[in-house]
Amino acid sequence: MKLRKRVRRIPEALLVLFARAVIPCISRRGVLRISRTLGTLTYLVSAKLRRVSAANLDLAFGDVLSAVEKRDISKASFQSFCLVLLDLFWFNKNTTARLEQYLRYDKSFEVAFSGDPVIIITAHIGNWEVINLGCGAKGHPLTSVAMPVKNSFADRELNRLREKTGSRISPRSGAIRNVIKTLRDGGGSFFVLDQNTLPNEGGVFVPFFGLSVPVSKAIGALWSRTKATILVAWCVPDQDGYYTVYAKEPLSVPDDETAAGAITARVTSELESVIRDNPNFWLWSYKRWRFYCEGDDPKAFPFYAESFEAYMGYRDLVKTHHTAEKAAADARESADVADVQLTDARAARIEWLRERRSEK
Repeated sequence: MKLRKRVRRIPEALLVLFARAVIPCISRRGVLRISRTLGTLTYLVSAKLRRVSAANLDLAFGDVLSAVEKRDISKASFQSFCLVLLDLFWFNKNTTARLEQYLRYDKSFEVAFSGDPVIIITAHIGNWEVINLGCGAKGHPLTSVAMPVKNSFADRELNRLREKTGSRISPRSGAIRNVIKTLRDGGGSFFVLDQNTLPNEGGVFVPFFGLSVPVSKAIGALWSRTKATILVAWCVPDQDGYYTVYAKEPLSVPDDETAAGAITARVTSELESVIRDNPNFWLWSYKRWRFYCEGDDPKAFPFYAESFEAYMGYRDLVKTHHTAEKAAADARESADVADVQLTDARAARIEWLRERRSEK
């Protein structure tokens, strides 16, 4: 299996190189056509992702939307994600000029350019990558943390594209420290806050479309140490491929609301309202409701959900197993060393006896 994964990284790297060379040369209209075609094909052939998307839409909207409306939203979601990937490469050429032409800022987002420290929060909705690029191009580069891609070459290349306009992708190790330094220096940070971050990874379970999901507590921790402006933003395209960045009113945090979990819950609620208003652009194929906790109703969660407590128990068992395996391997290695030492001692004894006999 490991060999298969290593071999698979070769065509993945070649695909990234191909995309970097070809996509920037395609016209804007061509990029839009390709994204719609790829998105439709992905929707048709990816039965597993399509099933996850359908389950999530049923959870979020229930009977409010018809089956046909949900299918249309699901297909549009696939197309939107394909456009995000294509545009990450497309904006790599003539970046500043293309951003000036195809990226607009609503008045609600102007607070991000005030020069005060700001924490910009978004979700996998519309084109989150363009927000990062656009802020850098406007002279307000952001420091953000991105989930690494398993293919190290692809990960380096994608981060290079994200840092094209001066924004910085911070490694996960020491990321919070780097973000705090940026904010205290009057800069901005950028977070995509709709991923499963478990409590043992710094997350907390908060309500999202009526059910609990694990979300990172980083925003609350950052605000408590920097008092930076918290801005929930999103960026969506029109039919012609022009993006507009919008933002909610800056989050007002009362002086007595210092709990990181409370701030995380409020931010998640704001993101939920954005998704409800722009359902075509959110990544519905992501397993957002993967875990339910003790006390939750498992039947209310999608088919792919599993018990958080059982999952953590399984992880503990795996960790214990690996620790035991390593201890056994170390013991075998120590035994082998002892055997070698014993053999060497016997050989030395035999050689010594031979020398004694020869002397006699």
